[in-house]
Amino acid sequence: MPALQPVVIHLLAFNALFGALIGALTARSPTFAALGIPSFLWLVAGLFAFEMGVGLILKAHPSTLLTMPWRAAGLVVAFASCYGTLALMA
Repeated sequence: MPALQPVVIHLLAFNALFGALIGALTARSPTFAALGIPSFLWLVAGLFAFEMGVGLILKAHPSTLLTMPWRAAGLVVAFASCYGTLALMA
């Protein structure tokens, strides 16, 4: 099994932290929850922002940095982190 690339490790860590942040904001901030934007959209937007930011930093097209299975894994990590945080804080 090949070793994980640093960008993949950063993707998973970022999505775990971002998911926890969105979960905490949704649970504790009525203003954030009242925005009407579902958690799913925030998590997908965070994944998009990560890819664009890393692409700009590394001067590479985002599609060359991550494969679709890693994107899906990042989204799953973000969901688990978000809804785990919601369950703990609600």
